[in-house]
Amino acid sequence: MSDHDNEEDPRRLFEQAMQGVQPIKSKKRHDQQRKPSADIPESTMHTRRSAAQRTESGGGAALSEAWVEPVDPEQRIDFSRPGLQQTRLRQLRQGMIPVRYQLDLHGYKIEEARELISEFLYFCKTQSFACVRIIHGKSHRRTDRQNTLKSHVNHWLRQIPDVLAFCSAPPSEGGTGSVLVLIRKK
Repeated sequence: MSDHDNEEDPRRLFEQAMQGVQPIKSKKRHDQQRKPSADIPESTMHTRRSAAQRTESGGGAALSEAWVEPVDPEQRIDFSRPGLQQTRLRQLRQGMIPVRYQLDLHGYKIEEARELISEFLYFCKTQSFACVRIIHGKSHRRTDRQNTLKSHVNHWLRQIPDVLAFCSAPPSEGGTGSVLVLIRKK
């Protein structure tokens, strides 16, 4: 008897393991997932100056640099303002509200990310975008959880009055490495 005779047929093993498994019924297939409609806007000196003026004059949200509660890389984050309809919050959590724009913070330092988020959300509100995605990553390699972008994004978004709710995205939308943000209408 050879070694080959002792080995099980992988196809037969797979079919045996999958016996009785039923496919998940879903309205969407993976290849039908929506894509963000555009990339993030290019920051210009004009945009930066106007954001700084809004912050100084009270027109924008000044994001605090206070102590930030650490968030675990795989932890789901969730926040909603009082009075938000539960149906709307459930739709956000399930990724059922179309994402109109996204901001990817990979590679940015904390200070740069804070400024970008403020500018991004102001821009999105002026464009009447209801739901946007912010990709913050998970920072698995960081030992100091206090300084992760995910922790800071969680902290900052709670401070912005125009943010009605946010939550970790469903796995197909970026999972715990990004948040879906519901923005107050203009």
